[in-house]
Amino acid sequence: MVGRFIKTMNYSGPGASIVHVETNAANGRNVYVDRDYRFTDLPERLAGADWVQVADIDQRYSAVDLIEMAVSAKTMVTIAHDPRVPAPGWLTKQFQPSEGSMTVNGQPMRLYSRRIDADQSLTLGSNTEDTPRDANMYVVLVSP
Repeated sequence: MVGRFIKTMNYSGPGASIVHVETNAANGRNVYVDRDYRFTDLPERLAGADWVQVADIDQRYSAVDLIEMAVSAKTMVTIAHDPRVPAPGWLTKQFQPSEGSMTVNGQPMRLYSRRIDADQSLTLGSNTEDTPRDANMYVVLVSP
């Protein structure tokens, strides 16, 4: 286990050598490995979650298998996505929009969630399938 709820995680982006799983998401913790952007209005249901601390600079990197991860049963996987870029197909096919939002670097991030009933592997792709432009990199959180 690399976290409390994330069993394994592989990252294929340029920042792969520094991207890792963090535990116990909380206001004041750094969202990204390469920026000093902190969680400030983390929804209560995501407090204590594991999250993949990705490199925000990889927001323009394109890969169908950017993140491959295995998660434990009876968890909720939540993706916080910046609506300044269109949601990619992998996100809208695998996850449902959920209530609430969180803010990263002053930008509201739309939340998408998926309940995981049995141990499962997930493949997550690029931040957008559209022409890349400035937007926060998505954030993956896994909670009980």
